[in-house]
Amino acid sequence: MGKNKPYEENELLLLIATGDELAFRQLYNHYWEKLYSVAFVLTKSVVLSEEIVQDVFVKLWIKREELPSITSFDGYLFIMTRNHIYNTLRKIASAQPLEKHLEQEFGMTMAPTEQPLLTKELEQLIQLALRHLPNKQRTVFELSRMEGMNQAAIAERMGISKLTVKSHMNRALQFIRNYLNTYRGDLLLLSFFLFSH
Repeated sequence: MGKNKPYEENELLLLIATGDELAFRQLYNHYWEKLYSVAFVLTKSVVLSEEIVQDVFVKLWIKREELPSITSFDGYLFIMTRNHIYNTLRKIASAQPLEKHLEQEFGMTMAPTEQPLLTKELEQLIQLALRHLPNKQRTVFELSRMEGMNQAAIAERMGISKLTVKSHMNRALQFIRNYLNTYRGDLLLLSFFLFSH
C-alpha cells in the first residue's frame, strides 16, 4: 500500500470501516494515481478524471462499513471506477443535444471544460424560466421542445392557430434567452471556483 504502509490491506480496510481517516488517506494515496490513469485514458479530460476519482473515494467512504467483507478489493475498486466512468460519459453524451439546442436557440455556447459542469445548471435555469412563462407559452414550448411536436400538431392539440403557436414560441424563446443571459455570469463564476481547486 505504499512505502510507509504500517498495515496489510485487510487491516487497513478494517480500520477504515471504523472511521479511521488516516487509514483512508493511505488507501487514497495508494490508489489515486492508478484510478486517475484509468479515468484519463477513457475520458481524455483532466477535469473529468479528477472529478471521477474524487467521486469514487467519496462512495468508498460512505460505504466504508462494507469494505472488510470485500474479498478482492482491487477488483471491486476497478469495477466501481469503470462503472462511474461509463455513467459519467453516458450523461455527457445525453447532454449533447441540449448543448446544441442552447447554441441554436439561445445563442449560448460552452467551452469543452464547461460542458459537464454547466449543462445541469443550464437545465435547471431553463426549468426556472419556464415557471415564469404564461401558461400557453410554457405549454407550447414544452410540447415543441420536450415532446417533439410540430406547430400544426400543437395548434390542433391546443385548439389555436399555427400563427398563434409560432407567436407563443417566439415569445417563450425570447424570455428564456433573456433569463439565461441574466444568470450566465453566475454560472461562469461557479465554474471558475470549481475548476480552480
